[in-house]
Amino acid sequence: MKSRIYPLLMFNCLIISAFAQNKTEKYLEDKYSWYVSLNLGNAVGTYQKILKDANMNGTKGGLVVGGLMNPYKRSKASPVFYGAELGYQSNGRDENFVSNAIGEFYVANHSFWVNGVARYRPILWSSKLNPYADAFFGAKLLRTSVILQQSPDQSETLATVNRIVPNYGAGVGLGIKLSGQLINKYLDIGLYYQQADATKIVKPNSVEINSSYLISYR
Repeated sequence: MKSRIYPLLMFNCLIISAFAQNKTEKYLEDKYSWYVSLNLGNAVGTYQKILKDANMNGTKGGLVVGGLMNPYKRSKASPVFYGAELGYQSNGRDENFVSNAIGEFYVANHSFWVNGVARYRPILWSSKLNPYADAFFGAKLLRTSVILQQSPDQSETLATVNRIVPNYGAGVGLGIKLSGQLINKYLDIGLYYQQADATKIVKPNSVEINSSYLISYR
């Protein structure tokens, strides 16, 4: 008898919960959604091997700022929001180079990107846990700069190499509700894969600075 009652009770609980949630404010009826993210990134594949050979392997930090919009505005809920984001990540310093010039130098590596983003959230109501999936495509700027540190507060860029390449990828995550009914605040934790097309960049540990402050590299 118990084996028959238990599934029936579970089914009733789910139905009651669904009706109750339909009476609450819908999270995705909001017109806009804004986010600020801290990211930690690790290289993979050939790029990881290049950094490892140069003793530059490790986790790199950055920042992402983005905004998403309900395509229906507030007329109805949508599981998909569209928008854009700006991102930055430090790819570390290279201090292993040849210099015949007087002064303190270092080589800085940075990445910047701008992406179009589509975010899918299957749960439309203001749930405590809200999973999501992202897909993005845009452009990524890879920058290497050779910098002369003139003083603790002053520096001069002697040379810069920029490469712009297509940037794309996808990710999944989970939103944890912090507060709000009409205006919801979530802490999102996600895992992403970001791919940029192959390009030529300055090889680690290859920069040379001669006595006339002219820069060469591979």
